Amino acid sequence: MIARRVIVLGLALLTSVILLNSCKVFKPAMPIESYKSIPRKPQTSIINLYADLEVSKLESLINGQLDSVLYQDTSFVDNSGDNLKFKAWKDGDVRLDFEQDELSWELPLRIAFQKGVKLFGYNLPLVDSWEYTGQIRLRYKTKLTINPDWSIKTITKSDGYIWTKKPAVKIGGVDIPVTMVVNLLLPANLQSFSQQIDELVAKGFDFKGFAEQGWRMLFNPFKIPGSYDAWLSVTPYSVALVPIQGSEGHIRLGAAITSDVECLLDNLPSSGKVNALPDIQQLKSPSDTFKINLLTDIPYATINRIIKDEMGDSTFVFGTRRIKFETFRVYGTNEKMAVETTVTGSIKGTLYLTGIPYFHPEDTTLRIKDLKFDIKTRNLMISSAKWLFSGKIERMIARSVAIPFKSNISETEQQISRFFNHYSLGYGFELNGKLARLSVSELFLSPESVKANVVFSGNLSLGLVGALPQVTPK
Repeated sequence: MIARRVIVLGLALLTSVILLNSCKVFKPAMPIESYKSIPRKPQTSIINLYADLEVSKLESLINGQLDSVLYQDTSFVDNSGDNLKFKAWKDGDVRLDFEQDELSWELPLRIAFQKGVKLFGYNLPLVDSWEYTGQIRLRYKTKLTINPDWSIKTITKSDGYIWTKKPAVKIGGVDIPVTMVVNLLLPANLQSFSQQIDELVAKGFDFKGFAEQGWRMLFNPFKIPGSYDAWLSVTPYSVALVPIQGSEGHIRLGAAITSDVECLLDNLPSSGKVNALPDIQQLKSPSDTFKINLLTDIPYATINRIIKDEMGDSTFVFGTRRIKFETFRVYGTNEKMAVETTVTGSIKGTLYLTGIPYFHPEDTTLRIKDLKFDIKTRNLMISSAKWLFSGKIERMIARSVAIPFKSNISETEQQISRFFNHYSLGYGFELNGKLARLSVSELFLSPESVKANVVFSGNLSLGLVGALPQVTPK
């Protein structure tokens, strides 16, 4: 009888121990909540600043600025006593062509020479001079280069000429062809025309004024139209020259501007100090790589909700044991993400896990890797709940942390894409670009959210199309 009582008492005591253990509430010390300040540097962008100019527009500008009388020498005694008077009128429109980096000119002229005739230092008794008249098309080639200070340098050289009406001398009212004589006299005046052409090109191509206008525009925040309050902020800091090119009736002048470009949400960025247009640097390798840096965040409340939706209201079986996750809360502990979860079932209490947040490019989601029970949680439970450490729970929670970035920023991406479709900035300037892909360059934890530097890659240009810049450099 006593032995039976002892057995019953032992079984009761064992049952009590089991019940007490099963009802024990675990509450390990939580990982310290802390956040590391990380200096953020946006990825660099290259903005193409270009002018796509029609040669016909340059023709109109040159013809409008070119006086009807291009050259006039009214004295026999100047020019070291050349005994020559010479006058040239524009006889029609200047025609231009541009291939590669060379501008070709055709300048139609009507010319009149007056050559004093002397023999042994005395005028001939019958004539004081001989008069020549004719029509000619002069041809020139101009090499264009841009100096580091943005000034245009041109070198114009004669490319020959064609007589459309050969000159003749009038003696006694009769025209006597003297083309050979005039061909000897004309080259002395060609250099004067070359100098005038260089002056006209330098005046017509105000490339520095154009570049300064575009440079100043970049410092102004751009409002991106759409339902979101999104702004594009540009900070340019260096410029490299893109070689001048021409073909099919167009002249293309351009520069590559190195800058930081950010898309800011929900607040109007202040206009930064407009730095002076820097000197041109040498372009080492052409590129149109463009990156918009968008600092976005995913609130911890959103992450908590998504994990709860994935894992809540379900009981998970581990052999003979069962566990239910009741609540989730994530926060930062230095550069790691901590997951706090309360559980019921075979064990009760609070568990802590930590892992490293990262961007998963295949499906553009925020995920967490190397998720493990925190060391304090592990030490507290190793003796009574060792079965927790098989890795199953860590894998389940890690799978539930798949927070989509794409849906969070898709509207902003669409707004930026629409904004880059021939967006007029005024004064003949427009933005053109195309977004190609999305990536995340860095993640870091703040007290309220996981912040991500989202990078849109593509190309962007600020251009002046079809007209010459009418600006005055400051």
